[in-house]
Amino acid sequence: MRHCLLFVAAAALLPAACQPLRPEAPGFAYHCADGRVVQASYPDSEHALLVMAGKPYRLTIALSASGARYVGDGWQWWTKGMHEAWLAPLGAGETIASASGVACQAPGDASAPPGAT
Repeated sequence: MRHCLLFVAAAALLPAACQPLRPEAPGFAYHCADGRVVQASYPDSEHALLVMAGKPYRLTIALSASGARYVGDGWQWWTKGMHEAWLAPLGAGETIASASGVACQAPGDASAPPGAT
């Protein structure tokens, strides 16, 4: 009986775990020093969704000493506040980018709290 209840509870949670990230999450347009524009949104506390040249990238939060660092789909996105960021490609097998990357800036008040638009 106990195993049956555990199975029912796990089955009830499965649809929530498989839900897509919120595409309507507020985002920012970051303008990078190399002329690239990165659309970034933060649908939850674990992910960043980047769109560059019309292509979407899903990144997951990673360990950092300062700011919020996200990695995935061949990119590292490191933010400090909601308006300053650093974009760098990840090499094969890298979890921390060795490439120098490029600084990116979103318009707005750099002192605004996270999630403020």
